[in-house]
Amino acid sequence: MKITVTLFISILIFVAIPFIGVAQNTGIHSFFRFNKLPLRASLDSLMKWYPEFIVYLDKDIEGKVVTGSCSDCSFEQALNMVLSGTSLMWIKLGNQVILKEREMQKTNRFAAISGTITDSLTNEWIVGANVSLQKSSDQINKITKRWCPTNAYGFFSLPRVQSGLYTLVIRALGYETVKRNIEIKSDESVQLDIGMVQKDIVLKEVTIEGSREALASADGFSRGVYIRSVPADQNQYLLDGGRIYNPAHFGGVLSTFNSETLNEVQVVLGGLPPSYGGRVGGIVALSLRDGTQQGLSGSVGIGSLGSNLSLEGPINSNTTFIVSGRRGYPDAAMQFLKKGVSPGHLGFSELSAKIRHRLSGNDQISLNGYFGRDSYNNEVEGKGDRLDNSFSWGNQMLNFRWIGIVSPSLFLYSSAVYSRYDFNLQHALTGNSSFSPSARFSSNYVIEDFSFRVHAENYYDEEHTVRAGVELIHHKMDANISEFSSQTSPFSLNGFSSWEASVYLQDQWRILPRVTAELGGRAISFMGDNGSFSAVDPRFSLLAFLDEQTRFYSSLSAINQFIHPYRKSGVFLLYPAIFWYPSTEEAKPSTSLHVTLGVERRVMDDAYVVSAESYYRITNNLHEFGIDTISTVATDLSNMALFGKGRTFGLVCGLQKRTGDLTGSINYNLSWFLEEFAEINGGKEFSPPFDRRHELQIALKYTISENWMFGVLCFLTSGQSSLMALKVNQYRGYTGKDGIVPAWWSANDLSYNEFISINSNELPGFQRLELNSTNRFSLIGLQCQFSLRLLNSYGLVDPFVWNLQMTNIIRAKWNATMQKLNLFPLYPAMEFTVRF
Repeated sequence: MKITVTLFISILIFVAIPFIGVAQNTGIHSFFRFNKLPLRASLDSLMKWYPEFIVYLDKDIEGKVVTGSCSDCSFEQALNMVLSGTSLMWIKLGNQVILKEREMQKTNRFAAISGTITDSLTNEWIVGANVSLQKSSDQINKITKRWCPTNAYGFFSLPRVQSGLYTLVIRALGYETVKRNIEIKSDESVQLDIGMVQKDIVLKEVTIEGSREALASADGFSRGVYIRSVPADQNQYLLDGGRIYNPAHFGGVLSTFNSETLNEVQVVLGGLPPSYGGRVGGIVALSLRDGTQQGLSGSVGIGSLGSNLSLEGPINSNTTFIVSGRRGYPDAAMQFLKKGVSPGHLGFSELSAKIRHRLSGNDQISLNGYFGRDSYNNEVEGKGDRLDNSFSWGNQMLNFRWIGIVSPSLFLYSSAVYSRYDFNLQHALTGNSSFSPSARFSSNYVIEDFSFRVHAENYYDEEHTVRAGVELIHHKMDANISEFSSQTSPFSLNGFSSWEASVYLQDQWRILPRVTAELGGRAISFMGDNGSFSAVDPRFSLLAFLDEQTRFYSSLSAINQFIHPYRKSGVFLLYPAIFWYPSTEEAKPSTSLHVTLGVERRVMDDAYVVSAESYYRITNNLHEFGIDTISTVATDLSNMALFGKGRTFGLVCGLQKRTGDLTGSINYNLSWFLEEFAEINGGKEFSPPFDRRHELQIALKYTISENWMFGVLCFLTSGQSSLMALKVNQYRGYTGKDGIVPAWWSANDLSYNEFISINSNELPGFQRLELNSTNRFSLIGLQCQFSLRLLNSYGLVDPFVWNLQMTNIIRAKWNATMQKLNLFPLYPAMEFTVRF
């Protein structure tokens, strides 16, 4: 009621002002002093001394007092003095001054907690560590307010954290849990660099071994990593983000990369994030260690299959280095182990190195390089002829990278990479028969990539993390492939040049506390000499935690592939020397759609992980080469290519044991792969050579004591189906699709009576078994290790048997068949390593 009356009187006064004039004394009071005078009385005094009317609400001035003085003040100065220290403000409307509560800015002020997680001993980044922020009113019931895993560089960010007392908890497999009490004040961000201490039980090594099981599978077939019935050539290998086109060493007896220099191995099977692209297969991403800051250290190993040397240490307080070299000679031991066998000469050399320098703040730059070279020589005699083969292939890569934390919520890196892969194949054919004129044939190939990438991660808030980047690649190819090497028409690919530009974006959206989705895509433009293409690859994945131990996940990935691998005939079907060719207007890019659905559960206090995953992949515009006898000269591979589609699907079940004396994993894969081409098998679906119905992988390690460990690696697959390709005796009366005779067809090929079809050879089931024991001990103050491996003979001798044939067709002069791969006997391989 008081408020209503006051407002009513004020309105009457406001209306009456123009008519009744100023009632107050118009003189200005030169001096006054208020000492704890109620605000109402102070305002009444001002209205007596100044010709102004002040309107206010009783509730706004109730309980407020004024203390202050003023001399020769204007009305505005006096009113400001009276209202100082209160929450009131004034505005003037006409001849009336109105007081009201000042609008409080209710903007919450937030801070961010960010930093890096590293190994306290090696100073290496810890990838995938769980960082959670907890808050509670007591010390018993902790409530998680934020959660974030570390990225590939150990970086984490928890944005938009309100002020208060928190506990930061970091957990990583193989490390002691870290807890830090943190006080957040207003908008002051917190930067933390935390080192984690390894647990006494050996878990980190097992974790890395678990992720390297795919590499162990690669050792089994000497062609890289076999992932879910997809040709290994379709997989993409990255070393610190730089492409390695063909990393598999012949036979795979020694690992593809030196484990002494590796920090992390990630195998991405399905649900590829938009930052990856260009391959319809899987991704194998490896990272090199930075080198320790604890002083100069290293290791030297000498064994019956190869030797290695590694060095690492600081150059100064901000710079570290690591360098490692290997030399493999697996053929040397077989002369003693298998008497009467004269294997081909094979070996490889490898060098990897990295220099890292820390700049001011959290910025750092690094330069790393990789060099690998394989060689293989063999001699074949038969039918009165002699064939000498000399193969050489290798990779080189140089990578400069800058990594920076721009702000507590923004992580950024950029890189410039040079990558090269090449091979040289030499065949010398001599003989006395009329079918074998002396001749020398050679094939060579090189692909060079210059790439530049910028990648950013913005931890926007507790619900959204945005990742984006751009990548520009320049491909350059040169090739001259002989008919003797490929058993197809000779062709060349000289001076080919193309550009591949990509832009990608992804939002990691935390929909619910236990549900996270990743939505994004990759836009690509490929511009080549013989065609330009553009595409957009959408990507989606979903991760839901049903409870603390169970998680459900699914993904969808679309991929366009513009550079294609060739391993379809000749030596390229049999040996690791493969090559890539570009998409053209005739040979369109391949497209793939991959869907996965899986569940994983941790049991018995996280000691075991049980998982099951189903997958389905469709590939369109699949390239195939089913012709082995072509008499015409092809200008490029597209003249010989067939185009169709393929699909693969299956189920993977796994069991992993992560703690205790016995650790490791067992995985079983049941899969189907089918292809369909109009020109093959009457247009009906068939199973290609790499279709393997059953695969079993076992990798176990048993730790008897701190110094003794035993392990087993077993990789078994069922027989691989034969490719039902076009065969010579099927050409009779063949008129091609829609009655059009193919350009490559010639009736002259029918003059050769012997059946030839390299592509139709059925590959037998693969069996790989390795038993190993390791003993660690001290010798004259040095840490030493002795390893004994028992493994079957694949890779130690030639897995293929060469045969010479009597024919006038030069491309058909030779044939090769795979030797029977026996699980037993097992042959010993020893290595002695000293660490200093």
